[in-house]
Amino acid sequence: MAIRRTPASFRELKRWLAACLVLALVALAAAGPALAQATADPAGLRARLDGLRTELTQIETTLALPDPGDDVLLRQRQRLQPALDQLRDIIEEQTPRVDQAKLRLAQLGPKPEAGAPPESGEIARDREARTKAYADADETLKIASAALLQAEQLQSGIGDKRREIFARALFAAGPSVINPEIWGSAVASAPEDLRASRYIFGGWLETVSDAFSGTRGTVVALALMGAILLYLARARYLPRFKARYANMQDSGNLHCLYIALAHIVAGAAPPVLASWLIYKALSVTGLLPPRIQPVIWALVAGLAFFAFVQALADALFAPSSPQRRLVKVMDTTARSVVWIAGSLAAVTAVGKVFEAWLQAIAAGLAISIIVKALFAILFALALIAGLYRIRDDDEVEQEACLGPYVPLDGASLGPVRILGWIIGFAIIAAALGGYVVFAAFLAEQTLWIGIVACLFLLAHQFIDLGIPRLVGGKGRFALSLKAGMGLRAATLDKISVISVGLLKLLLIVVTILLVFAPWGLESSDFLVSLRAAFFGFRVGGVTISLSTIVFGAIAFALGIAATRAMQRWLENQFLPTTALDPGLRNSITTAAGYVGYIAAVAVAVTAVGLSLERLTLVASALSVGIGFGLQSVVSNFVSGLILLWERPIRVGDQVVVGDTEGIVKRINVRSTEIATFDRATVIVPNSNLISGVVRNRVRNDRTARVLIALSVPRTLEAGQVRSMLAETAAGHGDVAQKPPPAVLFRKIGTATMDFELVCVVGDVEIVGRVTSDLNFAIHKRLAEMEPAAAVPELMVRGLEGVEQSLDGIAAAVGREERARSRAKPAAPAPARRRRRPVEAGETEDAGEAKPAPAPEPAGDDSKE
Repeated sequence: MAIRRTPASFRELKRWLAACLVLALVALAAAGPALAQATADPAGLRARLDGLRTELTQIETTLALPDPGDDVLLRQRQRLQPALDQLRDIIEEQTPRVDQAKLRLAQLGPKPEAGAPPESGEIARDREARTKAYADADETLKIASAALLQAEQLQSGIGDKRREIFARALFAAGPSVINPEIWGSAVASAPEDLRASRYIFGGWLETVSDAFSGTRGTVVALALMGAILLYLARARYLPRFKARYANMQDSGNLHCLYIALAHIVAGAAPPVLASWLIYKALSVTGLLPPRIQPVIWALVAGLAFFAFVQALADALFAPSSPQRRLVKVMDTTARSVVWIAGSLAAVTAVGKVFEAWLQAIAAGLAISIIVKALFAILFALALIAGLYRIRDDDEVEQEACLGPYVPLDGASLGPVRILGWIIGFAIIAAALGGYVVFAAFLAEQTLWIGIVACLFLLAHQFIDLGIPRLVGGKGRFALSLKAGMGLRAATLDKISVISVGLLKLLLIVVTILLVFAPWGLESSDFLVSLRAAFFGFRVGGVTISLSTIVFGAIAFALGIAATRAMQRWLENQFLPTTALDPGLRNSITTAAGYVGYIAAVAVAVTAVGLSLERLTLVASALSVGIGFGLQSVVSNFVSGLILLWERPIRVGDQVVVGDTEGIVKRINVRSTEIATFDRATVIVPNSNLISGVVRNRVRNDRTARVLIALSVPRTLEAGQVRSMLAETAAGHGDVAQKPPPAVLFRKIGTATMDFELVCVVGDVEIVGRVTSDLNFAIHKRLAEMEPAAAVPELMVRGLEGVEQSLDGIAAAVGREERARSRAKPAAPAPARRRRRPVEAGETEDAGEAKPAPAPEPAGDDSKE
């Protein structure tokens, strides 16, 4: 489908672009003086820098306190981030100013020595002003760099202290749950905790019951009814949704992925919305006191969390629908994994509710430790029981009947099971050993990593299957790209592959952040490290960063593209209009390419931030090693330059190099391409063409010689043959008349005469065609000159004596054979006897000569 644009639309587009360009230039011109004044004010910049240094000093003082808490460190971390950003901006603005000031000072040259004539007053004043400007700019840059280093050290110190506090709290040893004293303390404080529970929650329930008689009760009742309706809708329609796709025919991977996403939404959205309705209704009506709020939040969030985990596991493993299962495992394994996920989520949610309840009533330490340890042990037991259910005896016996090499349907869960068993026993050991915080943390992280792994699998499959289908398929979006932007299918495939790779890389980074976030790895720290890698760090005055490398690569790619465009313009448009030969055109195009490549490298190096002087020093230091390591490459490159400059061989020349003969098609940097006459391409290194022997058939001009050798019978007259050959050559339009064709009488044989026809053609490329035409014409003339010529015969005489001698030898051999056969005794069984030569008119039977049988009828020619 082609989109046709009218000239009016083009004119309108040009006007719109011109208007936008004018507006952008006007805005830049208006903002330019203000921006220059704001950035070029050294006093304001120094005051801003002093304020940032004061801020850093205050943060450093706070961090020097004996034992700052995690909340204090977090506030200082948030306070430090704006200072870091401002210092980076100041350094980025100040660096080009220092370079400009240094360049302006260097333009005046070195200061005269003591014995040299003094400078004029104007130059001295100018030198003093430029020196002061350079000193001020350089001082500001150094102060900003020192402040940035201080800020980065403070940032690293805050991160280290927070991780230290986290590790100290995580691995702190407490009383063990198997210690009788902690159970005694819990029993002793139980009555007081029960009274606090009745007081707090009983009072809250009375308040809620009283509120039902008013407007607030109506709002809460409506929210409860909405939540109940959502749960009822989920219980009614979710089984129908499962049954609808249980026996589906389309089992494509992308279709299964869509069903899994829909299953997650259908299974998790109603509980989440119901929990939000209840919590929001209680919060809006003022029925959530500060002590009750964490408990209610833990309750509604736990319900939503349990529903989400169950829906996620059911969507991935699909125990009731194997054909839409995204993880290829057996049915019993899928059911066990879904049971494990639901059990662990339920234990975690209930544990969080109990922890919030104990915190609300300000329970004692003993009961808090016991509850946390018990739920951690329940989590571990549920994990171990579920892993034990994954492979039962029936499955083992069934697989044993199938043979020892029958794997599971998909990835083996053996390593996962072993790791799960280790984690389960580690949680139990930590809880019983007094490390309750570590046991609870390990349990939570196990479930969290499982959820992240499931989400990663879903997102990975969606990227791997959905993006190629969206961009490179036959969908509406792909067709829009093809029609609107003129992109081809191959280009869209490349775009989809690159997009899939980038999205997978981003997914891996996000997954790592989510996995390690509870362990103290903050996204801000990761982003700071990523920013340092992207925007660079200075090493020896050179900024090394991913962004500069990318910009340099883009500049190099643009330079290469511009160079190739210029080469195409020279080769296809400009040079054909000149009278230059093809070889010189190729030399000009190649030389322009070399200049463009060198300019592209220079632009890329400048964009990266390297000066050409430093690059020259590095190249000089490495020249010796490069010369030895790349000696052949450099030799071929220099030989290519010599070929382009001296032009002993040009594009289009017919050359002979060793056993290879063909037409020169291209002279590259390292080698030359020669197309042979059998449509093959021979790559010859340029150094071979310079140092070896090369035969160039068209070095001075493109004329060529046609040579035809001919043998004719001696019965023909030599003069007629010469006239016929000369006339045939002169009658061809491509044969040159100066010099005229020549006929040479080479040899007189026994029965033939040998002639050679030599003529010249204007172009070497038509030698084959002219030779073929002349051969056809000569053959026709010869047929006219000798229409009834007899075929030569060879007769040999004087062989009669040889024939008689051979007959005598044969007769003697026959007689000797017959004598040997008579001397042998008779054998009990008939034996095959040698037959003597049969003479004419007789046959041999039992050693006697009998008359030959009569000839058979002529109709049977099987015997003669």
